[in-house]
Amino acid sequence: MKQKIYLNFFPTKMLGNIGISVSKNGLLRLRMFQKNKDAYLSLNTAYQEGDYIYSDLETREVLEQVQAYLAHELKTFTLPIDWADYTDFQRRVLKRTLAIPYGETKSYGEIAAEAGSPKAFRAVGQAEKRNQVPLVIPCHRVIGSDGSLTGYGGKDNTHIKAQLLDFENLGLKSGKV
Repeated sequence: MKQKIYLNFFPTKMLGNIGISVSKNGLLRLRMFQKNKDAYLSLNTAYQEGDYIYSDLETREVLEQVQAYLAHELKTFTLPIDWADYTDFQRRVLKRTLAIPYGETKSYGEIAAEAGSPKAFRAVGQAEKRNQVPLVIPCHRVIGSDGSLTGYGGKDNTHIKAQLLDFENLGLKSGKV
């Protein structure tokens, strides 16, 4: 019997349409700037990991926390994450990324050292690229050792990384979070 994967899709002002996917183990996927519901469903079905069902009930917690984050009401997500499709190294890197506080940054090298592989800063970049749940695992908080904003789902998206870091700094300055 195939597992059920629950989907939801909602518009945001800052990050366009967001699609979320939840398995029995937790948050599986979060995608920003999705074209439409059909495109998001198609993206998911390419993984062939189960039966995809749109559900408000099974995705409510994710939706509420993402909306609270975008309203400057939440600094730290408390969602379970489905870690099944990550390698051990990717899990170590992404768990270190998950621990970076709201509004702060760390370099790829710092994450590599914390993950037990101090010379693997390039591999950290590849692990961050595999992050299926950006925002929740805040890979936008990982920067170059010189402070540069490198990569965010590709070289063309550093402006989104900058936007998210500015958003968090604004939240800290406003005292809302």
